[in-house]
Amino acid sequence: MAKILFITTRLPYPANEGHQIRTYNLLKRICPSHQVHYLSLQRKDDDPKAVQHLETMCRSVQVFPIPSDHSKVRFAKDLLLGFLTGSPFVVRKYFSRELARAIEEKLASEQFDLVHFDMLPLAQYADLLGNVPYVLNNHNVESLLLKRRAENAASLPEKVFFSNQAKSLHQFEYNACKQAKETFVCSQVDADILNNLSPAANISVVENGVDTRFFAPTKQEQTANSLVFVGGMGWFPNKDGMMFFMEEVMPKILAEIPDTKLTLVGKSTGVLIPDDLQDNITVTGFVDDFRPIVAGAAVYILPIRVGSGTRLKLLEAMAMGKAIVSTSVGAEGINLSSDENIIYADDAGTFAQGIIALLTDREQNARFGHSARDLATSKYDWDIIANKLLVSYNTIITTNT
Repeated sequence: MAKILFITTRLPYPANEGHQIRTYNLLKRICPSHQVHYLSLQRKDDDPKAVQHLETMCRSVQVFPIPSDHSKVRFAKDLLLGFLTGSPFVVRKYFSRELARAIEEKLASEQFDLVHFDMLPLAQYADLLGNVPYVLNNHNVESLLLKRRAENAASLPEKVFFSNQAKSLHQFEYNACKQAKETFVCSQVDADILNNLSPAANISVVENGVDTRFFAPTKQEQTANSLVFVGGMGWFPNKDGMMFFMEEVMPKILAEIPDTKLTLVGKSTGVLIPDDLQDNITVTGFVDDFRPIVAGAAVYILPIRVGSGTRLKLLEAMAMGKAIVSTSVGAEGINLSSDENIIYADDAGTFAQGIIALLTDREQNARFGHSARDLATSKYDWDIIANKLLVSYNTIITTNT
């Protein structure tokens, strides 16, 4: 049993968002196999009760506030220097003297076999590790996410800022991946991108997963002509995708099936429902358990146009046996087959027609759902995914001793 120092940018419990879901489910399965000591930054909206829960899993737990969350001056300084220097804002945001000191103290007091940085910006602490090897768990190709956001920017200032940040983060990403013993990514797509970015890096695919026992099909009746999307609008790719769907796709569906209803599950920050769609779209806000809402919908939609990584909510929909229509970006990293367990659609007309087809053909709808469930259970269950991480850990630890 090895000793692991596991470091994150936010508390992963309760696991409500994609980042938290991946982190928590991997951590949960690492702890029984190794002695895990946990350090984390804490966002303002993280639940402080999470610490007590994490203490039941880990040998020790320490958390520290994100400085810019509590100081407008620090936030403004990080934003300005992130633009004017080669140190990108997202890296500066996650620098904490308290966390740096805790890392140094941990390494001075105990002999660790491995350090796990659970997000790219944390690699800025690598110089503190001495000879202790580290791995890097990438939830996305972060520079690509910023590049795509720049390409889809609504204004020139946004385009300039995000282009600037994409370039500086590109260089940081190159160095971080090169220095890590191993960099884990969510998909082969991301692995190919990072291999091109940093050819000397050791990149491995550890896909996102799903708890296929918790997310499972039910006997609940589906509501005719009903759609569902799950995701908080505070994350730009979700908001961008939903605005695209409401403005360009939904009117085309309603022209053929006027009683179609869409339910948006998650925080609706910054999203306004068009007046002519008020009767067809329901926003629930955050819900503790969205499974009954998803189970009752006829089609699960994922109109994401920007981003990288793997959509955890898509995996959950697959495990629940839902018929799915998604953009190719929305389903990146998951080995779904067009016209077997998903309909891919990258423009408004194709997206609308894919939904209409699944709403009007119950047999096809059910067939797609069964196939998606089979794929989720055979390849994407968290137990299968976490074992890949553990194998890599053991290889690094044994070759470093």
